[in-house]
Amino acid sequence: MSPGENAPRSNESNELNSFQTSATYRALANSLPLSLLIKARDGRRVFANEAYLTWRGLQWDEVVGKTDRELFPESIASQYIADDQRVMETGQSTHAVEQTRIADGSLGWIERVKSPVCDAHGKAIGIQVLFWDVTARIVAEQTIKFEQSLLTTLLQSIPDSIYFKDTESRFIRVSRAMATKFGHADVHTVHGRTDADIFTPDHAKQARDDEVHIIETGQPLVDRIERETWHDRDDTWCLTTKMPLRDSDGKIIGTFGISRDITDLKKSEAALKEAVRMADAANRAKSEFLANMSHEIRTPMNAMVGMADLLAQTELDETQRDYVDTIRRSSDSLLRLLNDILDFSKIEARRLELEAVPFSLGYEVQAALSTLRLQASEKNLKLKFEQDEQVPSHFIGDPGRLRQVLVNLIGNAVKFTDVGGVTVKLHRQVDVDVQDGKCMIRLSVSDTGIGIPADQQAAVLAPFTQADASMTRRFGGTGLGLSISRQLVELMGGSLQLHSEVGAGTTFFFDLELPIAEVPDLIQRDGDREDDLGEAADIGLTPLRVLVAEDGITNQHVIAGLLRSLGHECSIASDGRETLVKWRNEQFDLILMDMHMPVMDGLEATEAIRQQELGTEYRIPIIALTAAAMAEDAKACRAAGMDDYLTKPIHRRRLQQVLAKYYEPIRAREKSPRIAATPTNVPIGKGAPSGKGASSDSSDDLALSAVHAGCLDLDSARSRIPGGVSGVMRLATVFRGECESLVDQLMGNLRAGENDTARRNAHTLKGACGLLGAKQLQLVATEIETAGREERLSDLDEAARLSSSLQTEAGRVIAAIDELLQPLA
Repeated sequence: MSPGENAPRSNESNELNSFQTSATYRALANSLPLSLLIKARDGRRVFANEAYLTWRGLQWDEVVGKTDRELFPESIASQYIADDQRVMETGQSTHAVEQTRIADGSLGWIERVKSPVCDAHGKAIGIQVLFWDVTARIVAEQTIKFEQSLLTTLLQSIPDSIYFKDTESRFIRVSRAMATKFGHADVHTVHGRTDADIFTPDHAKQARDDEVHIIETGQPLVDRIERETWHDRDDTWCLTTKMPLRDSDGKIIGTFGISRDITDLKKSEAALKEAVRMADAANRAKSEFLANMSHEIRTPMNAMVGMADLLAQTELDETQRDYVDTIRRSSDSLLRLLNDILDFSKIEARRLELEAVPFSLGYEVQAALSTLRLQASEKNLKLKFEQDEQVPSHFIGDPGRLRQVLVNLIGNAVKFTDVGGVTVKLHRQVDVDVQDGKCMIRLSVSDTGIGIPADQQAAVLAPFTQADASMTRRFGGTGLGLSISRQLVELMGGSLQLHSEVGAGTTFFFDLELPIAEVPDLIQRDGDREDDLGEAADIGLTPLRVLVAEDGITNQHVIAGLLRSLGHECSIASDGRETLVKWRNEQFDLILMDMHMPVMDGLEATEAIRQQELGTEYRIPIIALTAAAMAEDAKACRAAGMDDYLTKPIHRRRLQQVLAKYYEPIRAREKSPRIAATPTNVPIGKGAPSGKGASSDSSDDLALSAVHAGCLDLDSARSRIPGGVSGVMRLATVFRGECESLVDQLMGNLRAGENDTARRNAHTLKGACGLLGAKQLQLVATEIETAGREERLSDLDEAARLSSSLQTEAGRVIAAIDELLQPLA
């Protein structure tokens, strides 16, 4: 190439080189915090300031005269060259942010400006590149963009309601789900609105109060269940959390929160509560049915057993005695059937409780075998008992239930065995040592009977099930015995299991870990065994005067016959009201009170007697007679004021034992006169007849002034309370102190919202009010009792209303009593 051809390029180079040689330009360029690079038209580097060289991590010698292709990968170099050509051709500067590789080899971002370098004639002779590092900014922007994308995705997709509000509780951003919940298709139409634009005023005010509190205190509101009330739809429920919204300086600029709709859950909870209520109602109905069934069955059985007992005490020939024995065995079978059904119900309801008393396990096994020895002998079966000598003699547990299990297992074995016998084994588990005063024992009952097929072995432990339906006709039974035994064993901490082979027999067994009793000599209890018919009573008592309250004619004969056979006198009352009349007018040592009677039942009659005994030193023993066998019935008897109870059918020995318990207190009481409870001939109703035992007091002596008339029913009180006017006055003195005490307690209960305690105190006050006829105060007490039972006393308004009524009526009654007692002051 000739020099002439190089002249223009040489001139351009000279001009460009002047940047490198000009000390002024170089000093200016090096002072810049920006990277500066100048390239010739052909792309060669002719100048770079120190910032550029430092950012690239190079020396000038390494870049001078180099092109982009010599310094960068082809993809980047091509892009740089294209940008340079565009600037050269157009003469226009370009501004861009681009990715580039920095000194450490990583990729970064720069913001650069490319401008043409022109000669004196305006001709572009090179490219000036000015750029600076914006990697941190780009990364921050990308992070913000990514976070915004996440937030947008969250707000558009999540089914929960999310919102952000300013300090005036205006929505500034909401999720799509929240906008949809509010009835808006576009989230932006919700922005700027408040809860007052959407909800009812009450709900909107509560929401605003919550948010003001959060803004003022900075305290969040977490997992609150809120009821949302709308103008045009049914109420909904949500679980909400609200937080303070802060800016970058930590200043609270609003609130934000998230809420989840739990309306379906609340409906499910309501449905579940209703289902539980219905289940409880069904259980109550079932319990009532069982109690009624028990009553209906035990009532005629009481007559059967009692009459058989009385018949056995007469002169009988051998045939007649056999008939009586047959009646007894049939009665026992019916009782076992009834007890099985009741036990099964108690276990199902988890109401069966086990005793923990010392007993001899060997004795219980022998007793169970003795019970079934007659049945076995009738089938020529041998009953054997094998006991390991290593087994301790006495344990602590429930001997009655354990014997029940053994009787069931042995009875089944005898029932399903025709040839051979039944063996009961008791031994200590050899691989388990006695520790902590406990011992692991195994009880097994083996027979040589028909066996149980393998596919039916699991089913026989289920209720109402036998191995073969045809056996029901041959062998009888309810199919409850094994199920009850299995559950009883499980309640004791064991597991009833079986091994069986068809035609070879069956073995039922279970392991129990029982505490060892330290008492060496125990008196064996045999509470389940009743006397043989005609057995003489083993407890001699001086004759007692017994009032029998029983509505059944047959049962009246039975109980009267049993009492006379024991040498006692009795008087019969057919209902509770007649019982009260006889108790007032005659002298009795003890009352046998049937629970279920017409006109007035035994519980009401007992409560009335106990109320009229208040303020006296006399308390007559009252023994309940009940054909029901549920635990609730025993509790009801105790609550009414009864001292004990006898379950029908009543056996002679058990009746004698119960009477013996109260013999000493009765005889001790006879040594001192009856105070204030001396019977009078006052009938139920107003006034009192003249004659023996009648009070000479007149109802006029108990009159109240017009101010207090109606607070107390003194005529009725005088007719019911022994001792006439003096009895009423004594009772009024006692009642005044009790009333004040109960009212004070109730006021405290109402203030504290104590439902259970208030209910009990109100019940006591209600009963006490009945004695003096304080009917209005009695109504208030009844209302408090009902509110406590329904757990309504936590409602402050309800409690305040009842407190006011209680104070008013109690004040009137106490003022009336003070007027009544004034002559005594």
